[in-house]
Amino acid sequence: MNRLSRNGLFLLSCLLVLLLPLWSSAQIGPPEPENTSPFKGNLFTLIQQKPLPYDEDISNLLLHSGLTSSASLIQVREGVKSHYHATHDEIVYVLQGKGVMKVGDEKRVVQPGDLIVLERGTVHSVINKSAEPLVALSIICPPFDGKDRIFTE
Repeated sequence: MNRLSRNGLFLLSCLLVLLLPLWSSAQIGPPEPENTSPFKGNLFTLIQQKPLPYDEDISNLLLHSGLTSSASLIQVREGVKSHYHATHDEIVYVLQGKGVMKVGDEKRVVQPGDLIVLERGTVHSVINKSAEPLVALSIICPPFDGKDRIFTE
């Protein structure tokens, strides 16, 4: 074998070594379809997987946003100041923790299993009264874009 063909084989081998990782990571065929199942998982497992960071007071994890509604997992360390939504209705289902929620002029202790229905324009706030974050499922109609939160304090 002459020197030119040895150099050519060497360069070809080097090229293959460099390109092999790219070929092996390339997807063959169409992309995996998006998970369109209506079963989205267990919320209590999700809370364990994505706990409220220690340096944050509130976390809002979007679970779903569709044509007519959105759903979020809300975690609150201290509280949420008084506010209302001018164009959105909200349903809150408490999953973990204990707090005091004020809706309009009424104050109540809220705890796991409690359901609160907040029609648009209703002023509401919550104070966490437990050592762990207060966690709730929030369903908002129409889908919430984060802009319709009008603070009153």
